[in-house]
Amino acid sequence: MKFLLTAIISLLLLCSCNQKNTIIAETEGFLNIDSLKLYYSIRGSGDTLVILHGGPGLSHKYLKPQLDSLLASKFTLLYYDQRGSGWSEGEKDTLKLNMQTYVSDLENFRNHFGLTKLNLVGHSFGGLLGMHYGVKYPENLHSLVLIDTDAASYKLRTPYQIEMINSRLSDKQEAYLDSIEKTTGFIEFEPRTYDTYYKTFLTSYFANPIDTAKIHLGFDSISVPKISKTNSIVRKNLGSYDIHDQLPKIDCRTLIMQGTESVFSVEGAEAIQNKLKNSELYLFENCGHFEYIEAPNRFKQLIVNFYGVD
Repeated sequence: MKFLLTAIISLLLLCSCNQKNTIIAETEGFLNIDSLKLYYSIRGSGDTLVILHGGPGLSHKYLKPQLDSLLASKFTLLYYDQRGSGWSEGEKDTLKLNMQTYVSDLENFRNHFGLTKLNLVGHSFGGLLGMHYGVKYPENLHSLVLIDTDAASYKLRTPYQIEMINSRLSDKQEAYLDSIEKTTGFIEFEPRTYDTYYKTFLTSYFANPIDTAKIHLGFDSISVPKISKTNSIVRKNLGSYDIHDQLPKIDCRTLIMQGTESVFSVEGAEAIQNKLKNSELYLFENCGHFEYIEAPNRFKQLIVNFYGVD
């Protein structure tokens, strides 16, 4: 597939920030940063929301179907694949697979599209990226939405996550995952094999495992080989992080969404809220890690109310 980069894309996106009725057809392209191509996709009409996907190492595609359906009629949605993820390059330069570079990349997107201040919507690791951006560039942040975000510290994130996953995956599921890892399809990064593998694993992330069938991971031959490599390197570079004491630098309005049945703890979300003076926390009862899939109507209404759109 060929991707066209034109000046009109930037102009149209800029107009969307100022004219709520400006309709932008879906478009896609690459932004060159550090001699690398970072992929983006734009769809919708209205004020611009920059969508930050999780992982790290996944692409934006696991968010796109539902967010397009729920929000694209009211907002312009700017998705991009983070460095070393999805259709973006960068997985080979492991020294730059770190949070500092990811924040810099996001700032480059802001400048490229002429966005004075960002409305950031981050899911999972994308929420942690959004918080890091807000700490570094509070003056460039208009609003922040954290959807079942990584906790602001390793201590409040990882031990709980591991415990929850281990308690939810059955012995049969774990054996099945182990068997997939030994297959040629897994070793050679075959997208269908990875889709089966991750959808089995992600049953532990949903309050109702049946809802796993609703997620579209968008795996393909370009994105799959990057997933594990980018994830392991970024997590290693993060180390035993803790940014709670830096969070008060973020003074924009912030909406925190947290599933009560998520693999991420409510305690982690509450700790973030306690540090952000202009924040509100909404708990999704009987929801796991994917509120936009598990409770789409509640999710949409919260976003619409938060931004005050009809």
